[in-house]
Amino acid sequence: MPAAERIERYSDPMEHRWGQRVTLEIPVTLAVAGRTLGRGVLRNASISGALIETALELPVFSNLVVSLPSHGENAPRTADLHACLVRRAPAGFAVEWRDMACPSIVALLERATGRRADALVEDECFKGNRSS
Repeated sequence: MPAAERIERYSDPMEHRWGQRVTLEIPVTLAVAGRTLGRGVLRNASISGALIETALELPVFSNLVVSLPSHGENAPRTADLHACLVRRAPAGFAVEWRDMACPSIVALLERATGRRADALVEDECFKGNRSS
């Protein structure tokens, strides 16, 4: 294959996200082992994880539940997203969802962008695998 036709892919070793990041500003409640420990703000999210701004300090690999507020009168009180803390950031931490592209995160991303979730997924193998 001629060099002009070869496509090289470069990856950021710290970037493990499946799908496009969506900028958000959603207040969340954070719980560990069934105990609410604090609050935060969901700053961006994708189908695989999120960045949460919070003063709460937890160790990397902590399992936690990120509770989103409800949207609408007929919606459940909150949506609970199970996650694992994978990286600390200066103003909070990054999490990876335990259930990638779960209905709650898909609905959140679709509401925030006005686009179907399969349009937000960069990897072809995920397109069409989950119904929205």
